[in-house]
Amino acid sequence: MKRVSVRLIIPLVFGLAACGGTPAPAPVADLPEPPAQPAPEAPREGIILDGADRYTVVRGDTLAEIAAGKYGRPNMYYFPLIHLGNTEIIQDPDVIEVGSVLTIPNLQRNLDNPGATRTLKTGMLNTSSQYERQSKPKAAATLRQLADKLPK
Repeated sequence: MKRVSVRLIIPLVFGLAACGGTPAPAPVADLPEPPAQPAPEAPREGIILDGADRYTVVRGDTLAEIAAGKYGRPNMYYFPLIHLGNTEIIQDPDVIEVGSVLTIPNLQRNLDNPGATRTLKTGMLNTSSQYERQSKPKAAATLRQLADKLPK
């Protein structure tokens, strides 16, 4: 029994001495990967809902078409503002449920408010990134260009 103990102890002692007396830490590869974090979403708190309209979604509607109807066709790419005003109802700006009653924030009030504009800019950039991942380069580029024109 003494021979077995000596055979185990001597390499251990020399191994510890060679490492400076402390055992090596566990390999990092053995640790679980942290969960992937989604891109931060723009907080709704920055959006001004005073003076907002209501709109009931009908079959065939998209947020861009609703924005075109409410804000004018040249402003249809401000549809992320509608998304931000309805985050409890809309998870994906490309998926809206028929019959949903949406809050349509006033575009000009939000563009005139620096905090709301920052939130809108972040929302537009997030949607642009989503569209890039979904291979919608034209929409992604248009959103990014519009967001870049907004003040910081």
